[in-house]
Amino acid sequence: MRICIVCQKDMEGKPVVPIKEDAIIRTIRKVKQSLNMAQNNELCVCEADVPAHEKRRKEFERSLVLFGVLAAVVVVLLVATLLMSGRFDIFAFLSAIVIGLCILLFAILFKYAPALEQGPGEAKGKKPKLPKELEDIEKKEQPAPRAAKPAPGKRGR
Repeated sequence: MRICIVCQKDMEGKPVVPIKEDAIIRTIRKVKQSLNMAQNNELCVCEADVPAHEKRRKEFERSLVLFGVLAAVVVVLLVATLLMSGRFDIFAFLSAIVIGLCILLFAILFKYAPALEQGPGEAKGKKPKLPKELEDIEKKEQPAPRAAKPAPGKRGR
């Protein structure tokens, strides 16, 4: 059964964009299978909900970066205070790492939105349109064609 992860409706026979089966989705599936709760649905996003899902995915990515920076700052501060105290304790160091990982875990648990297998433009066989600024940069970065090199041992005269 195809289920839209945004509107939670059955999408059998309707146009959809599938989601990527990443490590988090696989982990959730394994846990549900071990608890005999798995429904083995094919997860996707219906075309009507793609913009809402893309917005949610961008918010997740932004919060993941923010929580990653926060976790790094917390770990650095904890390790720095540990080192400034004059003694190094491996238990305190490992605790700082675990606290940083827990901060990242909260971002994943409460904000997770899986990536789409392909974007809406790519699903229809179109090349995704780049913003004008990126198109200009892409054109400038293309190398100029090079002239053919003369064969080794022969010099152009």
